[in-house]
Amino acid sequence: MTLRDTLRRTPILLGWRWLNAAIGAWRDRGRFAGVTTYCLFVGHGRSGHSIVGAMLDAHPDIVLSDELDALQYVELGFTRDQVFSLSDQVAAHQARSLRRKSGRGGQTYSYHVPGQWQGRTVRPQVVGDSRAATTVKRLARSPSLLDRLRARMPGIQLRFVQVVRNPFDTIATMMLRTGRSFESAFAEYFSNWDAVDALKRRLRAEEFLVVGHEALLEDPRTELRRICAFLGVRCEDEYLEACAAILYPTPSRSRDLFQWTPEQRAMVAGRLDGIADLRGYSFDA
Repeated sequence: MTLRDTLRRTPILLGWRWLNAAIGAWRDRGRFAGVTTYCLFVGHGRSGHSIVGAMLDAHPDIVLSDELDALQYVELGFTRDQVFSLSDQVAAHQARSLRRKSGRGGQTYSYHVPGQWQGRTVRPQVVGDSRAATTVKRLARSPSLLDRLRARMPGIQLRFVQVVRNPFDTIATMMLRTGRSFESAFAEYFSNWDAVDALKRRLRAEEFLVVGHEALLEDPRTELRRICAFLGVRCEDEYLEACAAILYPTPSRSRDLFQWTPEQRAMVAGRLDGIADLRGYSFDA
């Protein structure tokens, strides 16, 4: 797709991004030659993808932007190095703002990992983006997009990461932060699960990894080693210690901030046994 085509079919912002990404790809030509892996997060918002992405971006060999919506640019015909350049630029910008995120009631959180490599790499081996919900929705809406992504990344292995949190907490956070109804949050949450399951059936086993949010907080060093091994990079003890230091010791129980009816709790519980990665979760555990 040419710049003229992009400007004709998309808003000016996307046209500007096409040009900006093209300049970045040309300026950094050769820098992405060592990339072996492209990683996308899939699943649900409010599940812990941003913190995992921030810790991965702190790795010296990984560029991991937060919520770029990279597949939008694949759909628009951006080249491989343009997509890489956009993630690189967004990750650098987010590092300068200390990876701040807005929370409930205007509260902000910083996912900055002091002393590590957020926003900067010399020759990255892994590039990716952590916009989980939008990514899986795009793949569900346009199944051929997975094939287009593979074609755009010849010789590069694809990796998909899903961070799973207690569904009662995720659904509660969806309601508390957006004001949506229980019915709306419930429907979107399990619709995303259906989309993730459909995607997994099209992937090889080695291309998909599930990370438990609670397991990450309980033993961050082991979980980060597992994620890095999945992505094909090594991690040093200094990196692991720095990442572990920014995590809360226990997960936030957002479920306790919402007044559940018995029927609502039963609706969620009734879906859990049918989803392998959610078995073992409950309202009380």
